[in-house]
Amino acid sequence: MPLYTYTAFNSQGVRLTGEAAADSEQALRAELAGKGLLVQELKARRAAIGFGARRVRPEEFALFNQEFMALIRAGLTIPDALALAANRPDSPNLGRILVRVLEDVRGGALLSDACAHHPEAFERLYLAAVRTGEKTGDLPRVLGRYHEYLRHRVALRKKLNQAMAYPAFLLVALVVILAVLFVFVMPRFVAMYADLGADLPLPTRMLLGVVEYIYIVAPLTLAAVAAGVVGWRRWTATETGRRQVDELRERLPYVGGLVRIVITAQLARSLSTLLSGGTPLVEALQTAASSVTNQVYLDRLEQVTRQVVEGGSLAQAVRTTALMPDMAARMIEVGEASGGLDAMLAEIAQFYEEMLDTRLARVMTLVEPLMMLLMGVLIGGIIIIMYLPVFHLADIIK
Repeated sequence: MPLYTYTAFNSQGVRLTGEAAADSEQALRAELAGKGLLVQELKARRAAIGFGARRVRPEEFALFNQEFMALIRAGLTIPDALALAANRPDSPNLGRILVRVLEDVRGGALLSDACAHHPEAFERLYLAAVRTGEKTGDLPRVLGRYHEYLRHRVALRKKLNQAMAYPAFLLVALVVILAVLFVFVMPRFVAMYADLGADLPLPTRMLLGVVEYIYIVAPLTLAAVAAGVVGWRRWTATETGRRQVDELRERLPYVGGLVRIVITAQLARSLSTLLSGGTPLVEALQTAASSVTNQVYLDRLEQVTRQVVEGGSLAQAVRTTALMPDMAARMIEVGEASGGLDAMLAEIAQFYEEMLDTRLARVMTLVEPLMMLLMGVLIGGIIIIMYLPVFHLADIIK
């Protein structure tokens, strides 16, 4: 989210300066006007480069939030709780941010406003929860609900990482084995076959040619891979690139279903957390958009928000835009009818998180043997090609 610096006047005519994160300049102007401030100047600010700009990992933030929530429940004031929670030797980046937040709070700023200056640590969902707690005077309760959301989010992230860990390990092992074969083993075959002075099978000659010019092939290959990675990142950094990639994922037979499940679980969990904390539905939909990185689903969520603003029901909007599966839309409809939408969204999140577990387990049962098969085909194929002259040694000697 972009960071802006602003100069404004309050109702008493006092000149104020500060920083705030917002989706756009217009959104920030509207937010400041809602606080009774007359904006004089508003500029986009570049994020600092270096360790200060590094985003805080969800695991680090979850631990901080748990400690901060416990200190507030114990009766400490917000500045005292921040002062204790800011001592984070295991998370120095978060500790430095908390010190700056503490300075702003001691200077008279609200906790939500002080946190909004640091979007690399505090996401919009957290800011919305804190603002709700400040309005209701029950900050520990809303922080507790946010912590439950964050706990589920961290667990979901761990499941996805664990699902990719073993295939990634097999891929690295394959690269290492191929490197050893090309650098240490095959040159010996090159020298041995050169002494024979006979024609070798075509596959062997092609492979030996690669080995002979490895000092050219390897740098070119690495340069091509690096250029491809840089180009891919720059392309996906654009809205058009992200949308095209996300549309491709949506069309893939099995991947599209997994993405749909993940987005549904994340979005339902976010909306449940916001609604249970007292956030209005439209504001909750706008805030939950910050947790959606898939451009296709973000477009659908914006359509849902517009339909709800125009007076439509959430269930009907979800169904017409295909934001969530039809079963989730039916459950939302029941939640709206019974007045327990936040609880029903929590049920939806739990259901699709469990479904994701099942799908990932099924995928892993297929990926692991496929990776082993790929390793066997590549390594075995190279060995067979290198030994082809040995199989025809009698013909070569003649």
